[in-house]
Amino acid sequence: MRFALTSALKDLRRLRRDPATLLIWLGVPAFVAIILVVIFGRGDVRPHGKLLIVDEDKGLAATLLSGAFTQGPLSAMISVEKVDLTEGRSRIDKGDASALLIVPKGLTDAVLNAHPLKLQLIRNPAQRIMPEMIQEVLSMVVEGVFYLQTVAGPELRAVNQAGPPTDARISEISVSINHAITGLRRYLSPPVIELDSKVIEQKSDQPGGFGQIMLPGMLYMSIFFIAGGLASDIWRERASGALRRVVTTPASLGGFLAGKLIAVLVVLVLVTGFGLLLAQLLTGLQVSNFAIATFWVALSGVGLYLLMTLIQSLASTERTAHMLNNFILLPLTMLGGSFMPFDMMPQGLAQIGRYTPNGWSVVQLQNILRGSVNWMAFAVAGLFVVVAWFITGWKIRRSPC
Repeated sequence: MRFALTSALKDLRRLRRDPATLLIWLGVPAFVAIILVVIFGRGDVRPHGKLLIVDEDKGLAATLLSGAFTQGPLSAMISVEKVDLTEGRSRIDKGDASALLIVPKGLTDAVLNAHPLKLQLIRNPAQRIMPEMIQEVLSMVVEGVFYLQTVAGPELRAVNQAGPPTDARISEISVSINHAITGLRRYLSPPVIELDSKVIEQKSDQPGGFGQIMLPGMLYMSIFFIAGGLASDIWRERASGALRRVVTTPASLGGFLAGKLIAVLVVLVLVTGFGLLLAQLLTGLQVSNFAIATFWVALSGVGLYLLMTLIQSLASTERTAHMLNNFILLPLTMLGGSFMPFDMMPQGLAQIGRYTPNGWSVVQLQNILRGSVNWMAFAVAGLFVVVAWFITGWKIRRSPC
């Protein structure tokens, strides 16, 4: 145990003499947190788009149509701006809006008299979510007008007659509307279709928004690069003759590697804790199990370090080791949810990615951030570290020093 601590102190002192490397490693999670804030903002961020409306009708129907996009939750996601046709065409061509809606003259008359009329919606091809949402809302409004004309078409046409209606005409329209509503009661009371809703009481809405989905994978990408950098230290030990002296003397190679694992664990705890703290401060992410999340990333990171060290020991030269390291690291980071969250990946690739070492670790970190701790996962990770430690030591002992 004393030799392992001595070996760990030796590696930590070496890192202390190279502060630039340590600062770069600390800067990786800081860069990740800043990028998440720049792209997705703080907290629960909603998509936002701009709808330009060219109102050539100037009537009641056009006013109600534009108001449909500013009601309820839509008002926080869609901003409506009325422009003339020339300005609207110019701005949508420049990509200054999500969509351009052209309301032709005669819309109000067409709604009241059930005349065909065409609304023109020009979508921004550079955007996907907001133009699709605007089109869906517009489709719902058109469907609503169709059913309104079906149920109360004669009454609407009566309202559109020339001149102010008389008292007798108002009474007649009211009676007609009442008859229409009475005819619909057999469908509305009781409803033909019943909605059975269930509230999930244990649903946890944590702050962090989309950044919370991206953070675990991007954090493990930085851990992967740090583990690869630390694993390449085995070639420095080989070049300096330290491995030869350990193997040919009574000193334990297992203790030598255990010391390296202690040093790696300390570095990963420092980097992970710094990264999660920045995520809390910058993105509003609430980590209910901060210490457990930090230890999990550090423990799984030690497993990744041993995996990268084993890959380094399989190569005959340091250059080949780096090439082999990069050849394996890139596919694993892509499949493991570092570049794209599993929820956004194709189902087949996501299933494969969740079974990669880093992908499985990302899934467990996501559960810990949500407040669910799987202690069996800690046992599996610890067992993996022990087995990888024995295999790596055996391979280094058999390799020429």
